[in-house]
Amino acid sequence: MKKTLIALAAVAATSASFAQSTVTLSGTLDVGLEKRWSGDEMRMTSNRNGTSNWTLSGAEDLGGGLKAVFQVSTSFNVDDGTVTSTNGLGNNGMFVGLTGGFGTLRAGRPVNTLYGNAMFANGTKGVSAHDSNSVLVPLVANAGNSVYVANAVQYHTPRFGGLQVQVEYAPSELSGADDGYGLAVRYDAGPLAVSLTNYQGAGTAGSPATLSPDSVTQLAAAYDFGVAKLFLTYRDQSGPAGGNGYALGVTAPVGPGSLYASYQTRDLDATATDDGSTMIIGYKYLLSKRTQAYVNVARRDSSYASATVSGAGGNGASSSTGFGFGLQHNF
Repeated sequence: MKKTLIALAAVAATSASFAQSTVTLSGTLDVGLEKRWSGDEMRMTSNRNGTSNWTLSGAEDLGGGLKAVFQVSTSFNVDDGTVTSTNGLGNNGMFVGLTGGFGTLRAGRPVNTLYGNAMFANGTKGVSAHDSNSVLVPLVANAGNSVYVANAVQYHTPRFGGLQVQVEYAPSELSGADDGYGLAVRYDAGPLAVSLTNYQGAGTAGSPATLSPDSVTQLAAAYDFGVAKLFLTYRDQSGPAGGNGYALGVTAPVGPGSLYASYQTRDLDATATDDGSTMIIGYKYLLSKRTQAYVNVARRDSSYASATVSGAGGNGASSSTGFGFGLQHNF
Protein backbone atom coordinates (compact mmCIF):
# COMPACT_ATOMS: atom_id res chain seq x y z
CA MET A 1 0.00 0.00 0.00
CA LYS A 2 2.82 2.33 0.91
CA LYS A 3 4.60 1.65 -2.39
CA THR A 4 1.36 2.30 -4.24
CA LEU A 5 0.98 5.69 -2.58
CA ILE A 6 4.59 6.57 -3.40
CA ALA A 7 4.05 5.54 -7.02
CA LEU A 8 0.87 7.59 -7.28
CA ALA A 9 2.64 10.60 -5.80
CA ALA A 10 5.45 10.20 -8.34
CA VAL A 11 2.97 10.00 -11.20
CA ALA A 12 1.16 13.10 -9.91
CA ALA A 13 4.44 15.00 -9.65
CA THR A 14 5.44 13.96 -13.16
CA SER A 15 2.03 15.00 -14.57
CA ALA A 16 2.27 18.37 -12.82
CA SER A 17 5.60 19.04 -14.51
CA PHE A 18 4.00 18.56 -17.93
CA ALA A 19 0.71 20.37 -17.26
CA GLN A 20 1.14 23.18 -14.78
CA SER A 21 -1.96 25.25 -14.15
CA THR A 22 -2.80 28.40 -12.23
CA VAL A 23 -6.09 29.84 -11.00
CA THR A 24 -6.32 33.43 -9.75
CA LEU A 25 -9.07 35.20 -7.81
CA SER A 26 -9.01 38.96 -8.30
CA GLY A 27 -11.46 41.83 -8.36
CA THR A 28 -12.44 45.37 -7.51
CA LEU A 29 -14.62 47.07 -4.89
CA ASP A 30 -15.73 50.60 -5.77
CA VAL A 31 -18.29 52.72 -3.92
CA GLY A 32 -18.87 56.43 -3.25
CA LEU A 33 -21.32 59.29 -2.85
CA GLU A 34 -22.55 61.60 -5.60
CA LYS A 35 -25.02 64.37 -6.37
CA ARG A 36 -26.10 64.16 -9.99
CA TRP A 37 -27.89 67.47 -10.60
CA SER A 38 -29.65 70.36 -8.87
CA GLY A 39 -32.57 69.07 -6.81
CA ASP A 40 -31.31 65.49 -6.80
CA GLU A 41 -30.58 63.92 -3.42
CA MET A 42 -27.08 62.85 -2.40
CA ARG A 43 -26.86 59.11 -3.01
CA MET A 44 -24.44 56.24 -2.64
CA THR A 45 -23.40 54.62 -5.92
CA SER A 46 -21.06 51.90 -7.06
CA ASN A 47 -18.75 51.51 -10.05
CA ARG A 48 -18.04 55.15 -10.92
CA ASN A 49 -14.25 54.84 -10.98
CA GLY A 50 -14.00 51.13 -11.73
CA THR A 51 -16.42 48.23 -12.09
CA SER A 52 -16.86 46.27 -8.86
CA ASN A 53 -16.34 42.60 -9.66
CA TRP A 54 -14.87 39.29 -8.64
CA THR A 55 -12.95 37.47 -11.33
CA LEU A 56 -11.68 33.91 -11.65
CA SER A 57 -9.01 33.48 -14.29
CA GLY A 58 -6.47 30.85 -15.06
CA ALA A 59 -4.16 29.10 -17.48
CA GLU A 60 -2.93 25.56 -18.04
CA ASP A 61 0.36 24.81 -19.78
CA LEU A 62 -0.41 22.21 -22.46
CA GLY A 63 3.18 21.97 -23.65
CA GLY A 64 4.89 23.14 -26.80
CA GLY A 65 4.13 26.78 -25.99
CA LEU A 66 0.35 26.14 -26.02
CA LYS A 67 -1.83 27.20 -23.08
CA ALA A 68 -5.51 26.87 -22.23
CA VAL A 69 -6.92 30.06 -20.67
CA PHE A 70 -10.23 31.04 -19.09
CA GLN A 71 -11.95 33.92 -17.30
CA VAL A 72 -15.25 34.30 -15.44
CA SER A 73 -15.91 37.83 -14.19
CA THR A 74 -19.10 38.94 -12.41
CA SER A 75 -19.85 42.57 -11.58
CA PHE A 76 -22.03 43.80 -8.71
CA ASN A 77 -23.06 46.94 -6.83
CA VAL A 78 -21.23 47.45 -3.54
CA ASP A 79 -23.88 49.83 -2.17
CA ASP A 80 -26.79 47.35 -2.19
CA GLY A 81 -25.36 43.97 -3.14
CA THR A 82 -27.26 43.60 -6.42
CA VAL A 83 -25.67 42.39 -9.63
CA THR A 84 -25.30 44.99 -12.36
CA SER A 85 -26.90 42.91 -15.11
CA THR A 86 -29.66 40.36 -15.59
CA ASN A 87 -27.02 38.09 -17.13
CA GLY A 88 -25.89 37.10 -13.62
CA LEU A 89 -22.77 34.91 -13.48
CA GLY A 90 -20.16 36.15 -15.90
CA ASN A 91 -21.98 39.42 -16.66
CA ASN A 92 -18.60 41.15 -16.67
CA GLY A 93 -17.32 38.81 -19.35
CA MET A 94 -16.36 35.13 -19.58
CA PHE A 95 -14.50 32.99 -22.06
CA VAL A 96 -12.37 29.90 -22.54
CA GLY A 97 -9.59 29.78 -25.10
CA LEU A 98 -6.19 28.74 -26.34
CA THR A 99 -3.08 30.87 -26.71
CA GLY A 100 0.33 30.16 -28.21
CA GLY A 101 2.62 31.00 -31.07
CA PHE A 102 -0.36 31.10 -33.45
CA GLY A 103 -2.04 33.89 -31.45
CA THR A 104 -5.06 33.73 -29.15
CA LEU A 105 -8.47 32.17 -29.71
CA ARG A 106 -11.38 32.87 -27.30
CA ALA A 107 -15.01 31.75 -27.21
CA GLY A 108 -17.84 32.84 -24.92
CA ARG A 109 -18.79 36.38 -23.87
CA PRO A 110 -15.60 38.44 -24.17
CA VAL A 111 -15.11 42.21 -24.50
CA ASN A 112 -16.36 43.14 -27.96
CA THR A 113 -13.83 44.23 -30.53
CA LEU A 114 -15.21 47.77 -30.75
CA TYR A 115 -14.86 48.54 -27.03
CA GLY A 116 -11.64 46.59 -26.73
CA ASN A 117 -10.00 49.06 -29.12
CA ALA A 118 -11.58 52.29 -27.85
CA MET A 119 -9.23 54.62 -25.99
CA PHE A 120 -10.64 56.86 -23.25
CA ALA A 121 -9.10 58.85 -20.45
CA ASN A 122 -11.53 57.39 -17.90
CA GLY A 123 -13.59 54.71 -19.60
CA THR A 124 -17.35 54.82 -19.08
CA LYS A 125 -17.06 56.22 -15.56
CA GLY A 126 -17.80 59.57 -13.97
CA VAL A 127 -20.98 60.99 -12.44
CA SER A 128 -24.00 58.76 -13.10
CA ALA A 129 -26.30 59.79 -15.98
CA HIS A 130 -23.84 62.31 -17.41
CA ASP A 131 -22.61 60.17 -20.29
CA SER A 132 -25.99 59.48 -21.92
CA ASN A 133 -25.17 61.55 -25.00
CA SER A 134 -21.51 60.61 -25.29
CA VAL A 135 -19.70 58.52 -27.87
CA LEU A 136 -19.77 55.67 -25.34
CA VAL A 137 -23.51 55.25 -25.85
CA PRO A 138 -24.38 53.21 -28.98
CA LEU A 139 -25.54 55.32 -31.91
CA VAL A 140 -28.08 52.62 -32.81
CA ALA A 141 -29.06 49.55 -30.78
CA ASN A 142 -27.14 46.35 -31.48
CA ALA A 143 -24.33 48.00 -33.41
CA GLY A 144 -21.60 47.65 -30.80
CA ASN A 145 -23.99 48.52 -27.98
CA SER A 146 -22.42 46.41 -25.27
CA VAL A 147 -19.01 46.21 -23.67
CA TYR A 148 -19.35 42.42 -23.87
CA VAL A 149 -20.71 40.37 -26.77
CA ALA A 150 -22.53 37.06 -26.39
CA ASN A 151 -21.96 33.95 -28.52
CA ALA A 152 -18.65 35.31 -29.75
CA VAL A 153 -15.53 33.70 -31.16
CA GLN A 154 -12.46 35.95 -31.32
CA TYR A 155 -9.03 35.46 -32.85
CA HIS A 156 -6.06 37.76 -32.20
CA THR A 157 -2.93 37.27 -34.26
CA PRO A 158 0.54 37.44 -32.68
CA ARG A 159 2.08 40.92 -32.69
CA PHE A 160 4.42 41.68 -35.55
CA GLY A 161 6.50 44.74 -34.71
CA GLY A 162 3.61 46.13 -32.66
CA LEU A 163 0.97 45.31 -35.30
CA GLN A 164 -1.94 42.97 -34.54
CA VAL A 165 -5.15 41.93 -36.36
CA GLN A 166 -8.27 41.03 -34.39
CA VAL A 167 -11.28 39.15 -35.82
CA GLU A 168 -14.66 38.50 -34.18
CA TYR A 169 -17.70 36.42 -35.19
CA ALA A 170 -20.94 36.28 -33.17
CA PRO A 171 -23.87 34.29 -34.66
CA SER A 172 -27.27 35.89 -34.02
CA GLU A 173 -28.91 32.46 -33.55
CA LEU A 174 -32.08 33.94 -35.12
CA SER A 175 -33.61 33.09 -38.48
CA GLY A 176 -33.30 36.05 -40.87
CA ALA A 177 -31.12 38.11 -38.52
CA ASP A 178 -27.60 39.16 -39.42
CA ASP A 179 -24.67 37.68 -37.54
CA GLY A 180 -22.19 39.94 -35.78
CA TYR A 181 -18.73 40.70 -37.14
CA GLY A 182 -15.76 42.67 -35.94
CA LEU A 183 -12.40 43.43 -37.54
CA ALA A 184 -9.67 45.56 -36.04
CA VAL A 185 -6.09 46.44 -36.92
CA ARG A 186 -4.09 47.75 -33.97
CA TYR A 187 -0.57 49.10 -33.56
CA ASP A 188 1.17 49.48 -30.18
CA ALA A 189 4.80 50.54 -30.00
CA GLY A 190 6.52 52.87 -27.57
CA PRO A 191 4.33 55.83 -26.62
CA LEU A 192 1.89 55.36 -29.55
CA ALA A 193 -1.24 53.21 -29.76
CA VAL A 194 -3.66 53.43 -32.70
CA SER A 195 -6.45 51.19 -33.97
CA LEU A 196 -9.00 51.06 -36.79
CA THR A 197 -12.12 48.94 -36.16
CA ASN A 198 -15.24 48.02 -38.12
CA TYR A 199 -18.05 46.38 -36.17
CA GLN A 200 -21.56 45.09 -36.79
CA GLY A 201 -23.49 43.66 -33.86
CA ALA A 202 -25.59 40.52 -34.25
CA GLY A 203 -29.29 41.11 -34.90
CA THR A 204 -31.93 40.48 -32.24
CA ALA A 205 -35.63 39.68 -32.36
CA GLY A 206 -37.72 42.74 -33.16
CA SER A 207 -37.97 45.36 -35.86
CA PRO A 208 -36.00 45.16 -39.13
CA ALA A 209 -33.60 47.77 -37.78
CA THR A 210 -32.43 45.37 -35.09
CA LEU A 211 -32.38 42.43 -37.50
CA SER A 212 -29.89 44.24 -39.74
CA PRO A 213 -28.07 46.87 -37.64
CA ASP A 214 -25.82 49.38 -39.36
CA SER A 215 -22.08 49.02 -38.96
CA VAL A 216 -19.80 51.23 -36.88
CA THR A 217 -16.33 52.38 -37.95
CA GLN A 218 -14.03 53.51 -35.15
CA LEU A 219 -10.64 55.23 -35.15
CA ALA A 220 -8.83 55.43 -31.81
CA ALA A 221 -5.41 56.66 -30.80
CA ALA A 222 -3.36 57.47 -27.71
CA TYR A 223 0.07 59.02 -27.26
CA ASP A 224 2.08 59.19 -24.05
CA PHE A 225 4.23 62.32 -23.81
CA GLY A 226 5.50 61.36 -20.36
CA VAL A 227 4.12 64.44 -18.63
CA ALA A 228 0.64 63.64 -20.01
CA LYS A 229 -1.14 61.04 -22.13
CA LEU A 230 -3.64 62.09 -24.82
CA PHE A 231 -6.58 59.99 -26.06
CA LEU A 232 -8.90 60.17 -29.07
CA THR A 233 -11.80 57.93 -30.12
CA TYR A 234 -14.00 58.70 -33.13
CA ARG A 235 -17.01 56.61 -34.17
CA ASP A 236 -19.14 56.83 -37.29
CA GLN A 237 -22.24 54.72 -37.88
CA SER A 238 -23.49 54.29 -41.42
CA GLY A 239 -27.09 54.16 -42.63
CA PRO A 240 -30.17 56.38 -42.29
CA ALA A 241 -30.24 55.91 -38.52
CA GLY A 242 -26.53 56.57 -38.09
CA GLY A 243 -24.47 59.43 -36.80
CA ASN A 244 -21.07 60.10 -35.31
CA GLY A 245 -19.39 60.89 -32.04
CA TYR A 246 -15.94 61.43 -30.61
CA ALA A 247 -14.10 61.61 -27.30
CA LEU A 248 -10.96 63.54 -26.39
CA GLY A 249 -9.13 62.87 -23.16
CA VAL A 250 -5.97 63.47 -21.17
CA THR A 251 -4.38 61.97 -18.07
CA ALA A 252 -1.38 63.39 -16.21
CA PRO A 253 0.50 62.37 -13.06
CA VAL A 254 -0.01 65.04 -10.40
CA GLY A 255 1.36 64.59 -6.91
CA PRO A 256 0.63 61.12 -5.46
CA GLY A 257 -2.07 60.44 -8.05
CA SER A 258 -3.32 61.35 -11.50
CA LEU A 259 -5.55 64.02 -12.99
CA TYR A 260 -7.84 63.17 -15.89
CA ALA A 261 -10.26 65.05 -18.13
CA SER A 262 -12.43 64.01 -21.07
CA TYR A 263 -14.78 65.69 -23.52
CA GLN A 264 -17.31 63.54 -25.38
CA THR A 265 -19.95 64.42 -27.94
CA ARG A 266 -22.19 62.82 -30.55
CA ASP A 267 -24.49 63.88 -33.37
CA LEU A 268 -27.24 61.58 -34.66
CA ASP A 269 -28.56 61.83 -38.22
CA ALA A 270 -32.19 60.84 -37.61
CA THR A 271 -32.95 62.55 -34.29
CA ALA A 272 -31.35 65.07 -31.98
CA THR A 273 -32.93 63.57 -28.84
CA ASP A 274 -29.59 62.42 -27.45
CA ASP A 275 -27.28 64.89 -29.18
CA GLY A 276 -24.98 66.89 -26.96
CA SER A 277 -21.70 66.76 -25.07
CA THR A 278 -20.26 65.76 -21.71
CA MET A 279 -17.21 67.11 -19.89
CA ILE A 280 -15.69 65.08 -17.03
CA ILE A 281 -12.79 66.14 -14.78
CA GLY A 282 -11.45 64.03 -11.92
CA TYR A 283 -8.52 63.18 -9.70
CA LYS A 284 -7.37 59.79 -8.40
CA TYR A 285 -5.32 59.81 -5.18
CA LEU A 286 -3.21 56.68 -4.77
CA LEU A 287 -3.27 55.49 -1.16
CA SER A 288 -1.34 52.39 -2.24
CA LYS A 289 -0.77 50.35 -5.41
CA ARG A 290 -4.20 48.74 -4.93
CA THR A 291 -6.28 51.42 -3.16
CA GLN A 292 -7.26 54.86 -4.42
CA ALA A 293 -9.63 57.65 -3.46
CA TYR A 294 -11.20 59.69 -6.24
CA VAL A 295 -13.32 62.75 -6.94
CA ASN A 296 -14.99 63.77 -10.21
CA VAL A 297 -17.16 66.54 -11.63
CA ALA A 298 -19.26 66.26 -14.79
CA ARG A 299 -21.14 68.72 -16.99
CA ARG A 300 -23.74 67.51 -19.50
CA ASP A 301 -25.11 69.81 -22.21
CA SER A 302 -27.79 68.70 -24.66
CA SER A 303 -28.67 70.40 -27.95
CA TYR A 304 -32.22 69.08 -27.65
CA ALA A 305 -34.35 71.59 -25.74
CA SER A 306 -36.64 69.11 -23.95
CA ALA A 307 -34.04 66.41 -23.35
CA THR A 308 -33.95 64.90 -19.88
CA VAL A 309 -31.01 63.72 -17.89
CA SER A 310 -31.20 59.93 -17.98
CA GLY A 311 -31.79 58.02 -14.77
CA ALA A 312 -34.46 58.10 -12.09
CA GLY A 313 -35.25 61.58 -10.84
CA GLY A 314 -34.21 63.44 -13.99
CA ASN A 315 -35.16 67.10 -13.75
CA GLY A 316 -36.05 67.51 -17.42
CA ALA A 317 -33.26 70.03 -17.97
CA SER A 318 -31.18 70.02 -21.13
CA SER A 319 -28.04 70.69 -19.06
CA SER A 320 -26.81 69.63 -15.65
CA THR A 321 -23.74 69.48 -13.42
CA GLY A 322 -22.93 66.70 -10.97
CA PHE A 323 -20.09 65.66 -8.68
CA GLY A 324 -19.02 62.60 -6.72
CA PHE A 325 -16.24 61.05 -4.68
CA GLY A 326 -15.42 57.53 -3.56
CA LEU A 327 -12.96 54.78 -2.74
CA GLN A 328 -11.74 51.87 -4.85
CA HIS A 329 -9.77 48.79 -3.75
CA ASN A 330 -8.34 46.18 -6.10
CA PHE A 331 -7.46 42.71 -4.85
